[in-house]
Amino acid sequence: MISDALSRAFQLLDQDMLGYLDTVELLTNEHESDEETILAVARTEVPRLIAALRGTLGNHQADILGLCLGCAPTWIDGRFTRTPWPCPVVDAAHKYLKDPDSIYPDLGQRSR
Repeated sequence: MISDALSRAFQLLDQDMLGYLDTVELLTNEHESDEETILAVARTEVPRLIAALRGTLGNHQADILGLCLGCAPTWIDGRFTRTPWPCPVVDAAHKYLKDPDSIYPDLGQRSR
């Protein structure tokens, strides 16, 4: 069990990241912003988003045994091991890159 302080820190981090994504989404929405704003935001934020995704995927590479280096070891089939690659993080990233709108039903949020 985690402490209340740590739980609050996780909540604030989550709010910060989701707030950032909401802001970028709003500022690049063709119905909410003019073309100049969309272009300016895209030029600065798309490289940051790409870097974040590349960093995440870079942490979830397979080792020589085909196990994910980024996922914490867990009990699988009665032994302590890491998750087989591709792990759930890589699977989810791939799914959402191929079908971005599929994330909203998974999160219980609105459709874009």
